[in-house]
Amino acid sequence: MMKATRLLFICLTTVIIADEMTAEDHQLKVSVYDGPTKCDEVDRVKVADNIGMYFTGTIDGSSRTGETGKEFHSSRDSDLPLYLTIGVGELIEGWDVGLLGICRGAKVILVVPPQMAYGSNGFGDLIPGDATLRFDVEIVSVTAPPPEPDLFGELDVDHDGVLTPEEIHAHFKKEGLDAEMPPDLMAKEDTNGDGIVSRKEFGGPKMPWDMCLEMLHPHRDSKPTTHGLAVQWICQRPRDLEDEGNNNERSEEL
Repeated sequence: MMKATRLLFICLTTVIIADEMTAEDHQLKVSVYDGPTKCDEVDRVKVADNIGMYFTGTIDGSSRTGETGKEFHSSRDSDLPLYLTIGVGELIEGWDVGLLGICRGAKVILVVPPQMAYGSNGFGDLIPGDATLRFDVEIVSVTAPPPEPDLFGELDVDHDGVLTPEEIHAHFKKEGLDAEMPPDLMAKEDTNGDGIVSRKEFGGPKMPWDMCLEMLHPHRDSKPTTHGLAVQWICQRPRDLEDEGNNNERSEEL
């Protein structure tokens, strides 16, 4: 009986340790090993910033697949930095998340679990499925995205400080002359029911700014679409009115 109890205890202990190791293996690890860890906001990586960087990618020692330490890519083979936009869904999640808050001039190690890298599919012949990756990254520049246009000012063609239904409809007609304005838009925007939308009613972005940046990015230089124009309508508003826009009951989706 004691042997059976001891065996059960050993099995349970093994399961617990294995679970802890599995949980640790699935965590993103970020370690700054050189350069600044504190910096001004302008030098700190934020969502939608364009960053210049050098990096070397290898298979991490904790990886369950692949050859430990094998290099699969290095931008240091080029004299020019690699320029990327962070936090807008163009990169692997490990970079989009792990590089946020890092200072210009810092060197950092990212250990990225497979679910935040290339998952079970891997990447061609370079990276096997379920591989944990190690990136040695140096941030050499941080550039903020260009300011978003003042949509209210753009649509207020007669500069009278209010938007008429016709002026608002012009925004959605950018997709085509037959495009319609979203239903109930005026009811949501014209809170006092006078048939026009003032700048105060227009307010600030209707969702968190980081989310706006991620949603606006794919439509920045593309042909107008219903979705893109709706995102612009929701987000291209003065950020000094952001809290008012977020707290307003008008923040329902179009």
